[in-house]
Amino acid sequence: MAATPAPDRTPPADTREHGRKALGDFLRSRRERADPTHTGLPPGGRRRTPGLRREEVSLLSGVSLTWYTWLEQGRDINVSPQILLALARALQLDEVERAHLFRLAGLPVPAPADRSLAVPEAVRMFLDTLMPNPAFVIDRCFDILAWNRAQEQILGSALLDRPPRERNSVWMLFREPLLRTLMPEWEAEARWLAGLLRQQAAYELDNPRFTELVGELRSTSPEFAALWQDHDVVQFRSSVRRYDHPAVGAFEVSYVRWTLEEAPWMSMICHFAEPGSESEARLRKLVTLPE
Repeated sequence: MAATPAPDRTPPADTREHGRKALGDFLRSRRERADPTHTGLPPGGRRRTPGLRREEVSLLSGVSLTWYTWLEQGRDINVSPQILLALARALQLDEVERAHLFRLAGLPVPAPADRSLAVPEAVRMFLDTLMPNPAFVIDRCFDILAWNRAQEQILGSALLDRPPRERNSVWMLFREPLLRTLMPEWEAEARWLAGLLRQQAAYELDNPRFTELVGELRSTSPEFAALWQDHDVVQFRSSVRRYDHPAVGAFEVSYVRWTLEEAPWMSMICHFAEPGSESEARLRKLVTLPE
């Protein structure tokens, strides 16, 4: 039987042409808006139009004048991330504009150089509104940055009684004995989370925190080391998690993950029980227990 050819995922010609035109229009608008006095260029006398000249963008970015002109004209040429970053600096683009530039060029948006781990106050307040549903915020290294009281009630000392560097979803699963008793499907959870971390590794090659975490887990957890050696990768999917809690017994919750738009290196994980179920009743009882 002949193999089925892979589907052609190349965007239609009219779509590519529209994207090139949008990229050119955006570059032109940012060039005309740029302040020449903030570039370090010597004064160039009176200007007939505001902003920078194409020649000046070329000089500041190191991109040839011809190449840059073709970009503004929407010519059918390939552009690298390095060229876009150089143009973003020359045109004084902020973080939002830089991301827009990359999207118009059809390239992945690079992570900001400084990824603040301060959880926005509105997000912290939102965690509390989700009660009695357990919820928490993690970064791309799976470090837990914020959580609500329901999450505290489930994990207790496993979450609270440890230094911040150990307050990590993967570290806790493999190194905290309490989680093995709380999660009757611990082996499946461990394999899934190790695969999720391995999938994330491709995006964190230059992140010292990620390297530190993996190195420590490989040296202190034989189970993690074996799973890591398998190189299995998985993609996050909403699913069901089961607990057997000493205070209320067994219950199960579904969980979903959202990326924070204002800090896309952070995600919120929220658990919730089926409305009207015994699991919901037990979860509510757990959350309302005296602290």
